[in-house]
Amino acid sequence: MPNKRSVIRNTALNYVGQAYVLLIGILILPFYLGHLGAEVYGLIGFFTVLQAWLQLLDAGLSPSLVRAVAHQQGAGDGDSAGRLLRSFELMFLPMALTSCTLIYLLSPWIATHWLNARTLQPDVLINCIALMGVVIALRLYSTLYKSGIQGLEQHGWLNAANVLIATLRYFGGLVLVSQFSQDPEDFFKFQVAVGLIETLIFATRAWQQMPVARWSTGMDWHLVRPILPFAASMSFSAVLWIVLTQMDKALLSRLLPLDQYGYFSLIALITTGILMLTNPLVQTLLPRLTVLMAEGRRDDMHVLFLAANRFVCTFLFPLAAVIALHAQPLILGWTGDAEAANWSRSILSWYALGSAIMAASAFQFYLQYAYGQMRLHLWYSLVSAVITVPTLFLAIHYQGVYGAALAWFFLRAVSFAIWPMIVHQRLAPGIHGQWLRDILRISAVTAVGLFISEPVFRLIADQSRTSLFLALAASGFITVTLVAASYKPLALKIYVLFSKPST
Repeated sequence: MPNKRSVIRNTALNYVGQAYVLLIGILILPFYLGHLGAEVYGLIGFFTVLQAWLQLLDAGLSPSLVRAVAHQQGAGDGDSAGRLLRSFELMFLPMALTSCTLIYLLSPWIATHWLNARTLQPDVLINCIALMGVVIALRLYSTLYKSGIQGLEQHGWLNAANVLIATLRYFGGLVLVSQFSQDPEDFFKFQVAVGLIETLIFATRAWQQMPVARWSTGMDWHLVRPILPFAASMSFSAVLWIVLTQMDKALLSRLLPLDQYGYFSLIALITTGILMLTNPLVQTLLPRLTVLMAEGRRDDMHVLFLAANRFVCTFLFPLAAVIALHAQPLILGWTGDAEAANWSRSILSWYALGSAIMAASAFQFYLQYAYGQMRLHLWYSLVSAVITVPTLFLAIHYQGVYGAALAWFFLRAVSFAIWPMIVHQRLAPGIHGQWLRDILRISAVTAVGLFISEPVFRLIADQSRTSLFLALAASGFITVTLVAASYKPLALKIYVLFSKPST
């Protein structure tokens, strides 16, 4: 049964799969910069931001489907999953059509009044933006089907499919731009084809695992209605989350020339990678936390929550700190572009640290998700958005992209100092002391690790890209090792906790 699987196995599968997806993107995308140029790379960065904003159309339904399917698995009621999936498919149809149509209608205005292109022609921009709308509509549906499969805890199959799609998307795109065409329209047509294949693969699997009695099965309001309050809270939360994480990128896409926005997209890719480091664990963690709550095992859920937070921060904080300290060598070694490296130097440092704090802060949301109590998170997100939006406007107006980087870091740092204590006191008062000790220990040992590893970095690094990567790897390895060693039997404790089956 899926709810008997070992969490450690599922987490390992998720990390292998998503590490591949993340690494292949990190390795391939600099080649896009070289073959397509900074302006087209900036257009790809704008496409990423557009996808994030139009996930608002999801309306919180995908995470609600994950939770509903996982809860049915824990309660032993799997027959209604197919009817749930069909209902969600019908609700997604107007959203997909709306997103595609809206982007098509707005593409001339975006191309001529929003983006600051110097060499790309307006008609090329218009066609590329219209193609982006088709890809986004397809990804809305692929996300829906992935959510159903995730709720069933079929992580092995899900990650294998993600690896296949990522290989096709990145390697296929590289072959296209290096061997056949550097036309940005051809690149986005290829993305449409990959999006269609992705949607069909995940749809087929979801239909097999969550079948309906008849293809004519329609909306089942009896199943959907209890989910809507949670979905509504998730929807509002998603709106605020995207405002918090994407407002700076949207504003900068208007402010910066498209080639400089291409350089900023490199920073956005790295910071997104930092945030994504938690995803493999979270995909396993959220269904399991929900199952433990459904079984009435609250103390076990708290123990698992603390262990997962400790595990993630052990790797997250050292990685972000090494990136922040060595931002310029990282970009230079990664892209070989000295101009991009010098432009990114001071900006990436603040973004990397802020992203690590944001990823760690998300665990407070996971705790509320497990309890099914989203009121605190909604108020937190609302207050954060009210503070963040004017702060970003002022920071970008007076200091440009550097102001955005400073605001990104300090807003996250202040909220991280205050918010976890409030959440823990309301939901799980007994865990805050251990959580705080873990955070302080990991932060302090990370600083020590950076100090110890700095002479090693200077000894190894020279002007070659290979030496820069080796120096960064050595610095990261030393820092992570010290942090992991500061917590006795970390690996064994995580294994025992995550391997404990549900009963």
